Amino acid sequence: MRRHRRLRPGRGLLQATLTVCLLWYLPVGVAAAQTVRVLVAEGRTALRVASPGGLTIKDGAGGRILAQRGIRETSQLILRGSTVLIRETGAGAATLAVWPGRAATVDLEGQAYRGYLEVARVNGSLAAVNVVDLEEYLLGVLKDEIPQGWPGEAVKAMAITARTYAVYQMQQNPGAFFHLRATTASQVYGGAAGEDARAAWAVQGTRGQILTFGGEPYPAFYHSCSGGATEDALDVFGANFDTVIGVRDDFSLTCPYAFWIERLSAQQVEGALQRAGQSIGRVVRIEDLVRSRTGRILRLAIQHTRGTLILEGKRFREILGNDLIRSTDFEVRADASGFTFVGRGWGHGGGLSQWGAKAMADLAYQHREILKFYYPLAEIRPLTALASP
Repeated sequence: MRRHRRLRPGRGLLQATLTVCLLWYLPVGVAAAQTVRVLVAEGRTALRVASPGGLTIKDGAGGRILAQRGIRETSQLILRGSTVLIRETGAGAATLAVWPGRAATVDLEGQAYRGYLEVARVNGSLAAVNVVDLEEYLLGVLKDEIPQGWPGEAVKAMAITARTYAVYQMQQNPGAFFHLRATTASQVYGGAAGEDARAAWAVQGTRGQILTFGGEPYPAFYHSCSGGATEDALDVFGANFDTVIGVRDDFSLTCPYAFWIERLSAQQVEGALQRAGQSIGRVVRIEDLVRSRTGRILRLAIQHTRGTLILEGKRFREILGNDLIRSTDFEVRADASGFTFVGRGWGHGGGLSQWGAKAMADLAYQHREILKFYYPLAEIRPLTALASP
């Protein structure tokens, strides 16, 4: 999901409030513990692990202790064949489980995570997964997906949305090595560093609540800014997601990315297409072929000196760069030296608009009203009422 640039945290909260909020993870009522598996590193030849309170490294399959390290002592994990080795001792296993000792977090390459880590060989290199309580995971999502200073009801709406998105992915891949990535490919997740009272308050205040449809977890997509209308998810992600319907969204018209312009030279466009494996000549014209009912480009044609290339709008955006072509709702103007893209919004457009949620909260809408606006077919239900993912 779209990541916002974080602002510096405010210092206006009383220390007592901070202390109470950060105790959110103590057992509360019927909130059942669930763990989520988040891919936090991949494609590595070695990984460094440590912890402020020491480490215990176990065989991930059998639970046998292979090594213990002291406070802030580092261990380096390397790959030999299909075995992950602890360089300092030579012990290893197909999967290593790295647990913190007398501390709440374990460090991977200097980044702190709650829960524990599993390290294994994936696609010929090392990958690490953070196995963490679902509610603790949300702390690391909200601080990176929602800027500091946003109104509390918007943060609560995002807490339920992010929890739902995670549960939905857990349900889709229950036995997988990981359920989500720690990037915009899933939800931005920065681990435990920078946790704040605002996120803790929102997570605790919505603890265990998710969006559902037909008694099942809802595919709660979200994006940065709709630019005036959210998209039918079936036009973005396929026919299986027809319950996430688009709505007119005037709340997002004041967001910083409601309207944008990007100028690219012909060489920039051609180079990006060629790097993506497309065999093309000089690009002459770019025109839309099919648009969705909200105006986003579903398919476009690129006229070039060797012929015509047909691409999906979202694929074209990926190739040129999601931070340059901020959405698929754009017009293209060509001239002798390049192309000017004039567009609206940022992101795929499906589901909740984060900037729209902020605008609603600024107008005193409550988080349940925000969620009902962006997900009109969904209802909020306790996670404990559903079958475990």
